[in-house]
Amino acid sequence: MLRFGQIAGGRVARVLGAVAVVGSAYALIGQYGGAPSWWLAGSGERMPLSATFEDKTGFVLVYNADGEMATRDHAFFSPEGTNGRACITCHQLSNGMSVTTEKLQERWGETAGGDPVFAAVDGSNCPTLPQDQRESHSLLLDRGLFRIFQPFPAAGVTPDFTVEVVRDPTGCNTSARYGLKAATPMISVFRRPRMVGNMKYLADGNAFTADSRNTTLEAQAIDAVHTHEQGRNLSAEDLKQIVDFERQLYVSQGFDNKAGDLTEVGGPQGLGAWQLGRGNVSHTGDAKFLTVSRWTGGNREQAAFRASVERGSAVFSQRQFTIDQTANLEGAHAQAAKQGTCATCHSERMTGANTKQAWMDIGTSTLPWSGDDKSLPLFKITCSANAEPHPYLGRVIYTNDPGRALVTGKCRDVGSVVMQQLRGLSARAPYFTGGSAKNLQAVVDYYDRRFNAHYTAQEKQDLVNFLGVL
Repeated sequence: MLRFGQIAGGRVARVLGAVAVVGSAYALIGQYGGAPSWWLAGSGERMPLSATFEDKTGFVLVYNADGEMATRDHAFFSPEGTNGRACITCHQLSNGMSVTTEKLQERWGETAGGDPVFAAVDGSNCPTLPQDQRESHSLLLDRGLFRIFQPFPAAGVTPDFTVEVVRDPTGCNTSARYGLKAATPMISVFRRPRMVGNMKYLADGNAFTADSRNTTLEAQAIDAVHTHEQGRNLSAEDLKQIVDFERQLYVSQGFDNKAGDLTEVGGPQGLGAWQLGRGNVSHTGDAKFLTVSRWTGGNREQAAFRASVERGSAVFSQRQFTIDQTANLEGAHAQAAKQGTCATCHSERMTGANTKQAWMDIGTSTLPWSGDDKSLPLFKITCSANAEPHPYLGRVIYTNDPGRALVTGKCRDVGSVVMQQLRGLSARAPYFTGGSAKNLQAVVDYYDRRFNAHYTAQEKQDLVNFLGVL
């Protein structure tokens, strides 16, 4: 049988065998697939049954459960607006259905900034900047961040706080046209695009956008076409096409350079997109993210790495620390610290999303926990005297992104963002909503500092190895 790495080399996708048909999770046909390493909107490429792409630690696997399909005139793959983008533009198969800084920089060089992904509306730091200059797109190119612009206050919401722009390196929040003092006041924050995949396991659309402003996939698709594609109203047929495609697509790491094939027969349950496609949905809050155990076989190097992944899985689900100063940890008003593990917040069995509380403030955008990132805007949030304050930061809060508070208008929600799923991580760095963690080591280091977990060097490496095979 062909080894996974032998047929998945380079940046060209390969078509894999249908597991359900051949009865094996490791049946690889070895033919070239039709999925390009950068998919252009409207190109009409065929979407294969499955495809693999090289990433930081091996190959990411994208499994299209409904089978090979034409994409000509398909609403997910075709421009629905005026700037040449489609959903696929910012959710690339080769990047785990997101985008990476490496691929974005490559596209900038190849197209001199002309690819639709760099559209002025949100692919630049601000539409007022000269669009042919790299520095005008620095947050996208260097951090993988798109500009998310929203009216402030949100329609129908009377916020219990005010917003002051302390620092505005992009110029958008103080712009006469796009800023908080514009005729139609707007606030601009900068966020990573979340992966499109494994949506079957995410309750409605709550885990898709960072602030959960859209509570269904349908609402999210409509919003994305209007804003990111500068598009039209979707027909009922086009909307159904997008949502149906998203609900049957599965993404995970498929092969690890050290561990080997992650989909092999007899391997750990839950690894690989095949098993995601066959898994059961659980939104009860009682499930825990998958554990890896009894992963035997392979040569000496593989066995040692697999043992490290097993230890990392145990650290993730069993190694306790105090989760404190985390607003909305157990829902609004329940703020007490608790003993927990990584799986306390990343609890959904198959994806590692949160099954109890979609959004919380773990500090990735709020000072002092986030650090003062001078490439991002800085806002001063002042909460009214009768507002319920942020439970740990009080009534005056400094943040790069108010998060959920922009939707609810509540001081207590400042800095809260939706927990992300953990699949395909090796293919879609950088991490956190603001792209502040360049790699998985930085993610683990952040949590170690944030919650005083006091991980040993071995525990940190084991965690990194575990996260890397997901």
